[in-house]
Amino acid sequence: MPKRSKEETEITIQTILDVVVDQILNLGYDKMSYTTLSEQTGISRTGISHHFPRKIDFVAALDSKIYQLLISYLDLDSGIQSFRESWIKALKQPQFIAVLRLIFHHIISTEGSAEFSRKGLDCVYSQIKDNLGEDAEKELEWLIGKSLIVMGQ
Repeated sequence: MPKRSKEETEITIQTILDVVVDQILNLGYDKMSYTTLSEQTGISRTGISHHFPRKIDFVAALDSKIYQLLISYLDLDSGIQSFRESWIKALKQPQFIAVLRLIFHHIISTEGSAEFSRKGLDCVYSQIKDNLGEDAEKELEWLIGKSLIVMGQ
């Protein structure tokens, strides 16, 4: 079998990651599998697992993109009240919920993947603090708690 070029490998990896994002947002992380990824990409499960041996490897490759998706729903420019309202409004969006579920899943995961959530939440806290000031941290903590309650219903 001829060796694949670096460019072909990068295209394959990007194809897989694009589908991972789609499935995280539309199926959810728990329902995403090597089988569902293979079906959607046309790449064998073995081919996918060659690049991403563990499911957490997908998330590690996408961590900044995942948090940018989360932030994209939020108003960080118009004060704490607008930030709160944008978060509450986003809780009605299935894709926002999917990203939160992914983050929360990895906080309690035993796979050693809590670092993903910790790193990402630190980025969110930092961005909110930079845009909205110190008081916004308490607001974010309240909103995360509210989100857990809403998602549990």
